[in-house]
Amino acid sequence: MKKKNLIFIFSIVLLFLTSLNSCTDNWDTHYSAVSGEKSDLNLYEYIKAQDSLSIFTKMIEIAGYDSVLSKSQTYTVWAPVNSALESINLNDTSLVAEIVKNHIARFSYSTSAITAKPIYMMANKIVLFAGNGSNFTFGGKNITKSDIATVNGIIHYIDNYVPYLSNIWEYIGKTEGLDSLKQYLYSNSKFQFDLAASGNDIGTDAQGQLLYDSVFVFTNRIMNRLGSLSMEDSLYTAILPNNVAWKEASDRIKLYYKTLEADGGAAKQREYTQWSIFQDLIFRKQVANTTAFDSLVSTYGNVFYKPSTLFEGATKVDVSNGIAYVTSNLKHKATESWQKEIRIEAEYVSFNEAGTKSNFDILQKTSFGTSYSFSGDKYIYAKNLTTTDFSVAFIKFPIPNTLSAKYNIYCVFAPATLDAAADTLTSKVKFYLSYIDANGKPITDAPIDASNKILAVGKTAGIFTTNKRTKTEMFVTQFEFPFCNLIDYENLLSVATVKLKVENAVKKAEVPTPNLTPKNPSTKDVRIDCIILKPVL
Repeated sequence: MKKKNLIFIFSIVLLFLTSLNSCTDNWDTHYSAVSGEKSDLNLYEYIKAQDSLSIFTKMIEIAGYDSVLSKSQTYTVWAPVNSALESINLNDTSLVAEIVKNHIARFSYSTSAITAKPIYMMANKIVLFAGNGSNFTFGGKNITKSDIATVNGIIHYIDNYVPYLSNIWEYIGKTEGLDSLKQYLYSNSKFQFDLAASGNDIGTDAQGQLLYDSVFVFTNRIMNRLGSLSMEDSLYTAILPNNVAWKEASDRIKLYYKTLEADGGAAKQREYTQWSIFQDLIFRKQVANTTAFDSLVSTYGNVFYKPSTLFEGATKVDVSNGIAYVTSNLKHKATESWQKEIRIEAEYVSFNEAGTKSNFDILQKTSFGTSYSFSGDKYIYAKNLTTTDFSVAFIKFPIPNTLSAKYNIYCVFAPATLDAAADTLTSKVKFYLSYIDANGKPITDAPIDASNKILAVGKTAGIFTTNKRTKTEMFVTQFEFPFCNLIDYENLLSVATVKLKVENAVKKAEVPTPNLTPKNPSTKDVRIDCIILKPVL
């Protein structure tokens, strides 16, 4: 019985030694293709033993990575020689830690078969490890000695260190003069408790009570919408206004966002203003040559023509995830950024909710197959349901997201020629505008006269006649809204306070019948493409 046990134990030992020898053979085979050497030391011990790496050794110790590089986990170190680090202030511990972590990566990376490989570093940066024949580089720095295998990884010598480049998020946080931008962007950050990832048993406290981990996830609502400026695997171009530029833009743009106290007052005005400043500062990819583009689209989706003007006078800064341009003067045009044309497609208005109608049957029509081009390729055919002049048909269109600014208001009509039976008929309408006046009082259905002036409520509106043979972009009025009315689509109580009422103005006697043809025959039916508010600067 004892003999059998001895044979079994001997077999296990033999299997272990064979396995160990096989691992050694595999390690030897892996490095036989490169010109490196092997050491029985760990990474930290090896680096510390090299006179030419003495400064880097001190930096590793300052950064606390001497213990990391002594562990059994596998790392690759690209070690800068002393001559590359002589200018580094070792008393600047933050800088030292950044440089150290920017030269260490998890796992083993030899020069074998390397052409170009992005390496994710302990500094959370991506650095290119590249080879061309027998020449190898790391972050563009020459590798002078390569593939030294230690018991827990690989060491390469480099002739210069790879500077730690801040990403856009970090650069904003570190750079003097960007305080206003930083305060706005960083104040929108928060750590959210992740219930699904939390709750794992991580040990006990001094009293023997179980401890559980709590996992928090970093979020920033601005970056969620416009771009993850802290991520290293995406490239952006950012225009960064300094404090002077931020204040000038704020003073200028806040006039567009005068807000009623009931809607949030000064606090809401400031929120709208800050968002408008920032919304178009980020562009995808790198814009190194600012004159090379006819147009650029911000991550918010606005298009800027002749975009080189946005970058004029700015200082270009290379960052790890793209390019930053620091400026003291933001040059975004209002009409390309925050004060865009407002277009209400008539066919998309829900008359059971936001809009209202009376004595019209609303039908949606398409422009396909006609010789006309309509906004959204559709229009509405409002079919009159009245039989007398005492009952009036009208449609009231809500107009959301108006600013405290001046607009020209238009109503676009489709021609009667779209209907063969009515191709000789015109439509006649009256217009009424609802809004909030300068005293914060709601004004409902203020009439607009024939000279496009807004009258007091109760006055008689003017009559406007459409062109029966062509699409009519009819000028209604020019108006400067005292307060903005931005719709918060997450707030069910948020409503459009600006509305345009289009009322039928054709009398029964003007409508042709089989027995009567009026002098100027008209139709009580109305065809509407859209409502447009064009900014007036």
